[in-house]
Amino acid sequence: MSIEDGSRSAWRRGATLRDVATESGVSVTTVSRILNGRESGIPIRDETRTRVMETAARLGYTPNLLARGLRGSRSSLLGVIARDISDPFHLQVLRGINQASRERDYRLFLGHVDYRPEMAIAYGSMFERSHADGIIVIGDLEGGDAALDILAQQHRYVVGVTDRVARRQVPGVYAESDTGAKLAMDHLWSLGHRRIVCVSDSRTYDGRRRIEVYRQFMADHGVAELAQVHVTDQEPAPSYELGRRLFGSGSPAAAATAVFATSDTTALGLMKAAFEAGVAIPGRISLVGYDDIDFAAYTIPPLTTISQAGVEMGRLAGEMVFDMIENGSEREMVSDVVMTPTLVARQSSAPPASVEGDR
Repeated sequence: MSIEDGSRSAWRRGATLRDVATESGVSVTTVSRILNGRESGIPIRDETRTRVMETAARLGYTPNLLARGLRGSRSSLLGVIARDISDPFHLQVLRGINQASRERDYRLFLGHVDYRPEMAIAYGSMFERSHADGIIVIGDLEGGDAALDILAQQHRYVVGVTDRVARRQVPGVYAESDTGAKLAMDHLWSLGHRRIVCVSDSRTYDGRRRIEVYRQFMADHGVAELAQVHVTDQEPAPSYELGRRLFGSGSPAAAATAVFATSDTTALGLMKAAFEAGVAIPGRISLVGYDDIDFAAYTIPPLTTISQAGVEMGRLAGEMVFDMIENGSEREMVSDVVMTPTLVARQSSAPPASVEGDR
């Protein structure tokens, strides 16, 4: 039988690692290392790697993950459920999870749920059918923890990545949202700002919580009557539309000297609106964001913000779930990791041009 006949036969019955190895002229072990992305002390030449990849594609080889799971071994698959894959902060978290996954020879399944808890449950069921070894949930979903509780009942190894600190049914990697919001407000207050406006979302727990911290800060500093909260979504477009109204001459926020935006994506929309309205940042109004997304250092002016170290959060979450899987750890025995946000002061915040009439 010719090699061409063998290729057609392998395609019809489903190519195996041995088929790919035979046609590539290398060992099954070498094929496995290349196709599974595993490294070892013995280097593999680029031409060998290319030949194996091309042969696998020509034969239509796909790993039999279901059979691997039915044999009782690990699938080396990790399911990731993201509240909003378009959120640049969530992308940072995903980068960290991916780093940890590559180090531990895992592959990712990604589910984007767009805030919808029913989609998270659906993805959880899909990951279960695919024999995913564990699940990481990025961000809180609408409706509180109900969806997370269902996932915890269905899967043994589930880890969360959010901004809340209170212990939940599953372990997680958290950032102290209260601390971060207070850092932002302390920074603006220390610069001399008293008329500070808060722009936040109300769909997420962290957005609502940062509003509470803002209101409490203003009350504690004797300027509760100056507090203003404007609610929008965590995307630049709606915050831009809000900014067009806020920076208008007749707006109640026109007298403000600073804005605390509870996410950087919200701050981006406000910056565009301020630019179009001729409102100088920070000359006329200072702006502080939250998350320190990758774009924050490259806005004009560079955005002062609160860093949650998203990549590190993701890496730690990955290591947590992989350790649970490998050690067979019960979730009750796994401690949460709580990270402390930090202020990243850049050029979008400065002392107010005038503090006349302020306390």
